[in-house]
Amino acid sequence: MKGYNTLYYLLFVMLIMGTFASMAQNGYGLVILGCSAIAFAALFLIQCIEGVIKKSRGDLYVSMELACLFVLSVIFAMRVFYIGFYYIEWVYGLAIITLICLYIRKMVKGFVFFKTKSNFLSLLILVYYAVIILYFLSLGFVAFLPQISVPVGAAAFVLLLLIVIIGLLKRQFLTDGEKTSVFRIVTQRRDNSILILSLFILFTLYKGFTTTGLVPKIYSDEFPKAYFDLVNKAEAGKEKPVDGVYRYQAFKDRYDEFVKKDK
Repeated sequence: MKGYNTLYYLLFVMLIMGTFASMAQNGYGLVILGCSAIAFAALFLIQCIEGVIKKSRGDLYVSMELACLFVLSVIFAMRVFYIGFYYIEWVYGLAIITLICLYIRKMVKGFVFFKTKSNFLSLLILVYYAVIILYFLSLGFVAFLPQISVPVGAAAFVLLLLIVIIGLLKRQFLTDGEKTSVFRIVTQRRDNSILILSLFILFTLYKGFTTTGLVPKIYSDEFPKAYFDLVNKAEAGKEKPVDGVYRYQAFKDRYDEFVKKDK
């Protein structure tokens, strides 16, 4: 992943720019967000292919993780551009479940490894990966049990704050005869956890600011407000699909036909 750090940094900047542009009522903000998601998907796919070519056991799990992240990035890009397909929720859910299983494996391995060095470090790794697992659970619940998504995400954020507080209070400690810190231990993990956690933090901050009314929500001028109201109802679990189709999907089809006729 280190070889791609510069590209990931640029994509984070694009995400932030796109979010602020959209909140400022500029329609091109969503285009930037969609393109960022596509670029993330491309990077994940490239790294996944590289791992498959290497064919080592450790890289197999990394490739599985990157493949799932690729799927999620593609789905998010499709969501931005209002593209969907049947059973997309199940593909989304399968990718989330796979990532949760992979990170439970990372958590157990990390805990066992650091247990021989320090009880403090082993618990730190346990909590660190628990944060990511809870965030993935929250992300999965958005599609299936939206009423549970928020409290699970809040629990993840509380655990993350706990890690930050511990890191500030216990700035340095000895392990294997060398001085280190909580933040160094966490950021030196050789996986995609920091990248994933950074994305979750951005999403959490955005969600918190928009929920409290400090900043406006993401704006799109492509569809009327009624469409987004229907989308919100579907995401909140207030509506069930009829013959596998939500009202916002039927609305979009009718609206597209209307626009074509008007042209």
